[in-house]
Amino acid sequence: MLNIILPVLFFLSFAGIFYIICKKIPVLLKIPPESLQNKESFKDFLKRLIKSFFSYIHPKKLKIFFLVLAEKILSRFRATTLKMHKAIELLSKDIKQKSQQEKWEHKWFSPKHEMNKKAKEKNKQ
Repeated sequence: MLNIILPVLFFLSFAGIFYIICKKIPVLLKIPPESLQNKESFKDFLKRLIKSFFSYIHPKKLKIFFLVLAEKILSRFRATTLKMHKAIELLSKDIKQKSQQEKWEHKWFSPKHEMNKKAKEKNKQ
């Protein structure tokens, strides 16, 4: 359960931050470069940030990241299906035992069986 809640909270907070930044971009673009400390406008800052981001991303790193991510997802899926299989197996064993017990009780305590018992007792006498 915690494995589901934490990523959802992470992505919701990331989406909230992204929303706030998108709402503030027009205000940030209106700031004159003279008032900034390092004399870099917001557009230049975004360009520099995007260039550094794309220079950091390497195709081999992306491939490794997605392969590791796929492996984690598949292993969790496998563990979940094995847990479900075990639970279903235990439930089916319980159901089988109960049905066998019901059959046994029905066989020995059915009216037909009682009549057969009485008939055999009369035949013996």
